[in-house]
Amino acid sequence: MPLTGIEIFKLLPKTNCGECGVPTCLAFAMNLASGKVELSACPHVSEEAKEKLAEAAAPPILPVTIGVGDRALKIGGETVMFRHEKRFENPPGLAILLKDSMDEAEVNARLEKCKQLQYERVGLTLRPELIAVKAESGD
Repeated sequence: MPLTGIEIFKLLPKTNCGECGVPTCLAFAMNLASGKVELSACPHVSEEAKEKLAEAAAPPILPVTIGVGDRALKIGGETVMFRHEKRFENPPGLAILLKDSMDEAEVNARLEKCKQLQYERVGLTLRPELIAVKAESGD
């Protein structure tokens, strides 16, 4: 859960120097809580406060990168739990489903089809990025 402006204010140096662009530390804390400024704008904040604020600002859903290079898929890293609260930063990956009970020819046919499959939607090219394997055989 994100910190409120008052909770952030308690961690700031309370110098009211104005070097951050706002007249008071409380105003800076309120701007920081609403995401209008970065913590780096305050030149007097302590390392301990930086650590606490960075920990509190970490997204509730940690980011995960699947794959490497230009085919890498980044998921998670979201700052909200539901899209209507703000927006999702990383779209979910699209996958095809393979079952361990399929014979090799069917698996190869589906993989070949997966390589060719892509859709154009609202200016975006969508294609499968993941393969999910369902354990049906019980082995």
